[in-house]
Amino acid sequence: MKTFSFSLTLIISASLLASCSSSSKYTSAKSSGDDYVYVLDYRKISAVERARLSSAGNLRTVWVNPPVKRIKKSELPKID
Repeated sequence: MKTFSFSLTLIISASLLASCSSSSKYTSAKSSGDDYVYVLDYRKISAVERARLSSAGNLRTVWVNPPVKRIKKSELPKID
């Protein structure tokens, strides 16, 4: 019975973990024929870094999921 209870707990935990990891809030989107892409939001990153530098404490920022913004592919800057 103890093994069954442990196995059941393990199966439920694994299925919940798999369902959470498979959902993503950053997906590709299409609207009226124009594709969207996600790029790093350097304004927000620099604002956080400035706030970190001006704080009284000794802080370090570690970006696990850096901030991104959604823009149209047609608005991407062209790189030569």
